[in-house]
Amino acid sequence: MELDELKKTWASVDERLKKNESLKDSIILEMMKSKAEKIVNRFIAIEIISATVLFFVIPFCVFWLDKRGGRYLITDITMFSAIIVCLLGSFWEIYKINGLMKIDLAKNVGNNIYYVNKYNIQIKREFKFVNCFIGPVFGVLIILVYASMKVTMSRWVYLFCALIAMTFILYWLFKIYTKGIDSILQSLDEIKELKEE
Repeated sequence: MELDELKKTWASVDERLKKNESLKDSIILEMMKSKAEKIVNRFIAIEIISATVLFFVIPFCVFWLDKRGGRYLITDITMFSAIIVCLLGSFWEIYKINGLMKIDLAKNVGNNIYYVNKYNIQIKREFKFVNCFIGPVFGVLIILVYASMKVTMSRWVYLFCALIAMTFILYWLFKIYTKGIDSILQSLDEIKELKEE
């Protein structure tokens, strides 16, 4: 009789332990999903803001060309280049947003890992392109504009400080993106492990 009661008690305790373990795994899974979703939503918001800013710089450049165009050839070239870069950049941002929108943590973890890795590659290519091409080209164009306009020394100092600040801001942004993407991938790996268990 006591043995039967002991077996029932043990089975009851074992069942509660299993439920607690399952509940703990479920809570951890939700926390990982919530953390990853927050970062993905932040990236989407940043990309939407970037696309909007790039898109609204275009009318400013067109207005500037309309009012001040024709005085200096190098300034006109710089503004036309800015319009082209902003237009292409807007489409690039929309393409990245489209990829981020495909991340759905309620669905297949493998697909989500694929889209996060794809976004990671896009970010790395974007920063390389900006650092190796866009930054130097516009840096040289702006220096030529300043030289042709024969600006004062204080404006040269301001330009130099602005270029250094932009370099540090780009580096800082790249680190933030990398940290966020690594965090999402880590959460997805943990979700995958929990689901396999």
